[in-house]
Amino acid sequence: IGGLIYRRVGARALATTGLLVSAYSFWSLSHLTSNLGFWDIFLPQVWQGVGFSLIFLALSTAAFSTIPRPQITGASGLYNVVRQVFGSIGIAVAATQLTVGVHRYHSILAERVSVYDPATRSMLGAAAAAMRRSGVDGFTATMRALKLLDLRVLRQATVLAYNHVFWLVAVLFAIALPLVLLVRGRGAPSGEIMAE
Repeated sequence: IGGLIYRRVGARALATTGLLVSAYSFWSLSHLTSNLGFWDIFLPQVWQGVGFSLIFLALSTAAFSTIPRPQITGASGLYNVVRQVFGSIGIAVAATQLTVGVHRYHSILAERVSVYDPATRSMLGAAAAAMRRSGVDGFTATMRALKLLDLRVLRQATVLAYNHVFWLVAVLFAIALPLVLLVRGRGAPSGEIMAE
């Protein structure tokens, strides 16, 4: 389908659409909660797949459209190496942002969780009481309740960190939109590359 659309509208329109769809998919993912369900992940992932396929089809076809046929193999190798290297750098940056974000949000949320807060006291009391009823001594029950509270804070911090990373990726896709103007017009003359 992307190939047929490419022949009609060219690389710029296809890449622009792909960037917009991808930005939308990551923006959708940046609104997750800890109570997310299957469809909360599935639909943005579908849009992400559509956006990526449009982007890569447009860029790879436009990149190879001006290269003489005997040099296609070397150009393809170079194109794939550059794409893999920068893709790996992007993944490493995103993973670093995620790790830093989890720690940052955990610290922010932990500052707001206090034993003087009625909701916190209620949660700790209920958790400790349930453990004591199952035969755990009072001290261990209290420590486990505190650990459970910390796990809840960590879960919320992780969701916030993922939302932040997804938002950053959406912004990067939006920022990349003006770069589409650098892509040459319609691409492969006579559709040789599309056939491959």
